[in-house]
Amino acid sequence: MYPSITDLSKFSDNVALISPAEGLQITYADLLERVRRKQAELPSRRSLVFIQAKNSVESIVNYLAVVAAGHPVHILEDLDSDKGQALVAHYRPNLMISEDRIQNGDNTPIDLHPELEILLSTSGSTGTAKFVKLSQQNMASNAHAICGYLGLTSADRAFCHLKPYYSFGLSIINSHLMCGGSLVLSDHSMIDDAFWTDLQDTGATSFSGVPYNFETLLHRGFDPARFPALRYATQAGGKLDAQLVRHFAEAFGACGKEFVVMYGQTEAAPRISWLPANLAPKHPDSIGKAIPGGRLYLVDSEGNQITDIQAEGELAYEGPNVMMGYAENRDALASDETPARLLTGDIAKRLDGDLFRIIGRSSRFIKPFGVRIGLDEVQSLIKERHPLSAVTGTDQELILGLEGDHDLDLQEELRGLCVTRFGLPAAVITVKFFDKLPLLANGKIDFRAIIEQPGAQPSVGFFSWLGAKISEALGFTDRQSETVMEAFYNALQTDRISSDKSFEDLGGDSLSYVALSLELERLLGDNLPENWTSMPLGALEDIRETRALSINA
Repeated sequence: MYPSITDLSKFSDNVALISPAEGLQITYADLLERVRRKQAELPSRRSLVFIQAKNSVESIVNYLAVVAAGHPVHILEDLDSDKGQALVAHYRPNLMISEDRIQNGDNTPIDLHPELEILLSTSGSTGTAKFVKLSQQNMASNAHAICGYLGLTSADRAFCHLKPYYSFGLSIINSHLMCGGSLVLSDHSMIDDAFWTDLQDTGATSFSGVPYNFETLLHRGFDPARFPALRYATQAGGKLDAQLVRHFAEAFGACGKEFVVMYGQTEAAPRISWLPANLAPKHPDSIGKAIPGGRLYLVDSEGNQITDIQAEGELAYEGPNVMMGYAENRDALASDETPARLLTGDIAKRLDGDLFRIIGRSSRFIKPFGVRIGLDEVQSLIKERHPLSAVTGTDQELILGLEGDHDLDLQEELRGLCVTRFGLPAAVITVKFFDKLPLLANGKIDFRAIIEQPGAQPSVGFFSWLGAKISEALGFTDRQSETVMEAFYNALQTDRISSDKSFEDLGGDSLSYVALSLELERLLGDNLPENWTSMPLGALEDIRETRALSINA
């Protein structure tokens, strides 16, 4: 029996939640009282509940109250969005909760499996109404395993900026509440100065991110030694380039801290494996070994376990955190279809000891920016417009292969479709034209050949490649900016730009940060201040003019 995340009473005086934005610091005793008050507002009949949540005290209280009351819950970003409304219409929850209201839904009783606790979407982008069903054992065993391999104690303080409706973000919440640690709640991006100010001021001992977060940190020149309280950082949500894994492992190790690479899937609640920090410099391309209580192995195309150490096969996982199956409708919430093993869809090889390295995918999913994209769904969309097409990709880019002459208008149209439908930035969508789409000997599409066509894989580091693609998408390649104001306008495309506004004032995001960093480095050279995102544009322009005068002197 695993500890419960809702057993808050044993950590009474510990600090549970810190919310700099709300000016709140909540002990476990206070959190328990808030949870009990909220729980008293919930129905006694077991119900399906949807919660709109963000990184706030009230959202955490709502989540814990619903779980403590035994109601299966789906956590989502916005109940009123098109996606949220589509899910509400499809599943007809009995109750919907946001920070400021509890709203009754469909009053029809639902047959809910007694072990069902959490419903998570398999994809943040497709809009399909498919849930992963997770039991109390799934969630608790995974949190317990994370506490074990990260060595979490009540002294740990996680900086929570990943969203609670994302399985990675939720796992951080659950694991720290299980061990009596603290959660620092933040909606800031890593490009915001406030992110690092809050991390420092609250004494956070860890932060986590997806690959793009760490690619951004590389460009910012992040140094973990500047944060004395920081004990470790974790990375998951897609494959981080091996060079960057080694870079961060060495940077963290040099100041006595740890950089931990992890691998998982929503179907495993979500953690499956972890790479011990001391092994990362030697095996930066490895996903590590199975989490405590789990087992990883390889199977062939017939499902037989592979024992040959040199052979590759599909990665399979067994453990108490493997899901209860999927739900595509209300009726499926009553059943338990826990598979004997979870086939991950990833092709892997075994390395030294119990370590594994993923070398490809058997399933048609990629995870650029940590967002899972179904390639078959993209394929269906593209074929409606261009039948002679094939869609593939990596965790760094979505690739559209088209048969026919190069057509710039078609290229931009299809990229626009993908941007609109799947919420990806145009900068990570590559369109390639072929005289004939490459085929395998059996007549099927050769997706590897499409990926490996010259130009598919960057010859430089991924971050530089991504920056170049973003700059190209924003028009910097064809026409370089002459002033700071012009650079900002090209990147942000807003009429709100003025000399007294900063990047943060103008609502810049991670993608525009990358492009502007590159362009400002060109304009300002080595004079680009570390805190440029919070500086008025006029001050940056003064630096540019001073540099220009010195060059021309």
